[in-house]
Amino acid sequence: MANATKHKRPAGSSGRSTPVKVVSRTDAGVAVVAAAAPESSPIGAVTNATWAWSVRRFARALMWTLPGYAVAYGAVTLGRWDGLAPLPYLENGRVFHLLGWVVAVWLGIMALVALAGLLAAARSRRSAAIGLMVGLTGTVLWLPFAALPADTPVYGLDARTLSLAGAALYSAGWLLAGWAVVHSGLFSKSDGLLLMLAAPMVGVAGQLVGPLQTVGAIFTLAAGIGMSWTAGRFVPSVHATPTARTAAVAAGAKAVSAKVATTGSVN
Repeated sequence: MANATKHKRPAGSSGRSTPVKVVSRTDAGVAVVAAAAPESSPIGAVTNATWAWSVRRFARALMWTLPGYAVAYGAVTLGRWDGLAPLPYLENGRVFHLLGWVVAVWLGIMALVALAGLLAAARSRRSAAIGLMVGLTGTVLWLPFAALPADTPVYGLDARTLSLAGAALYSAGWLLAGWAVVHSGLFSKSDGLLLMLAAPMVGVAGQLVGPLQTVGAIFTLAAGIGMSWTAGRFVPSVHATPTARTAAVAAGAKAVSAKVATTGSVN
């Protein structure tokens, strides 16, 4: 049609502008996303900005489950020479130790979830995500058979073998998580190395040699305190000050304008 409107790029947009930096050490990969939620509500409309804000806020708070996991795991295994938990707790009627062990494993899974969320935009995000999946798989295999007598037959195997297999997968999940921390560029490498050292102790090695569980918990606690403290300082709080929110919105608008000037669309 003669009067059809044609969209034209703004003048001077023929050359590509400088690429927008997406990932840096301090913003955890959300520099392009406006960090401030809309003024009308804490969350606002469902957008990329509010999604990133919600995930980051949730993961930063949940990260404190890592030192919590270490404290709980160390408390129930301190002074215990028998491995293959929680079977000894069931056989000897130690209800406190049994419940503490279950809570500790649950906190460990929550810590893996938090770590995967914080590293979602980091260069080691795949290792963190795979570590979470492997850790979950190990927990699902470990928990049902760990409470059975060691010689209980299960489809041609025994409960002890399946329990150790689950514990090995659980350790592999933490090993991958530690590897992701070392190569993320967001946390201290020493924290990641501590997690990698603790991984076999809180899993399969601790099942075979009881005192290793407590040693692994100490390593995890040392790494967890530093990582939780660091996680709270990746990006400023979106509720910090009106000036900070205005600056964040302006940065997001500038990034969108640059995208439109370069490609002619925001997609």
